[in-house]
Amino acid sequence: MRNLFSILTIFTILCTPMTVLSHHSFSAEFDVGRPVDFTGSVINIEWTNPHAWVHLAVEDSEGNIQNWAVEMLGVNALVRGGMSPQTVITGDVLTVTGFGSRDGTNTANASSVTRTANGESLWASARE
Repeated sequence: MRNLFSILTIFTILCTPMTVLSHHSFSAEFDVGRPVDFTGSVINIEWTNPHAWVHLAVEDSEGNIQNWAVEMLGVNALVRGGMSPQTVITGDVLTVTGFGSRDGTNTANASSVTRTANGESLWASARE
């Protein structure tokens, strides 16, 4: 009986979803030494957990369009802050302030997001 219990315990541990351990730390992915500030048009919104993402088309200094992926908070935190899936729609122009990724890609973690047309603050973190 004791062996059966041990085997079941080990089996349960091995079958536990690893997604619980998959959450990352901010400093592992983003660099506070790489501040970013840009304005772009919303291409897509991923209203998902553990973090919502906004994808923007941003024109660079040479007139080229760069696609940026912007990580926000989780959906529950955004809802508590007053946002919903309808707050931002494709085509909206947003200004993002935050921190760029450590790997140099066009990925950022947002400290604040503002609707450019009217200056409405959609979200701001305590890190800003």
